[in-house]
Amino acid sequence: MDTVEQALDEWRRERPDLDPSPIGVFGRLRRVAELSRHELETYLSPHGLTPKSFDVLANLRRGGPPYRKTPSELAESSLLSSGAMTGRLDSLERAGLICRTPHPSDRRVMFAELTPAGIELIDDVFALHLENEEALLDGLTAEERAGIVAALVLLEGTMLATVAERTVIPPRRPRRTAG
Repeated sequence: MDTVEQALDEWRRERPDLDPSPIGVFGRLRRVAELSRHELETYLSPHGLTPKSFDVLANLRRGGPPYRKTPSELAESSLLSSGAMTGRLDSLERAGLICRTPHPSDRRVMFAELTPAGIELIDDVFALHLENEEALLDGLTAEERAGIVAALVLLEGTMLATVAERTVIPPRRPRRTAG
């Protein structure tokens, strides 16, 4: 019996009036996410990368030549604040993996762009990352993988719809006028 099953059994015993079955879903999701995060950190560490820096490099690389995006574009696709993205970019720039280049027609905008060293590193590490993820999924058939993906897509959609239904948008404050 694993920790998720143990938690379910304990809650069934202690609170038989409640259905603890959501723990079976979310407990497993948390365990898989934690195992995945730990595995990724362990795998990236020898290459001097963290999951966060890997995410930025991969985001730039998969965008295609010239392998550059604005910090806002990177932050949006990573669901981060612009301040958090700035810190990541500073670190990657110090490591020589990205450089900042000015926008050709808007002086207010800077691009984060992969350097040749950044391209080489992400290409090498991404190939190894895929090999590692393939090994982690090796015990599953193609049909089982497809079923897991389909279930996760369904769960994500259900959760987004539920959250959207209960999200309240605060009223806009009236603008103050000089007076």
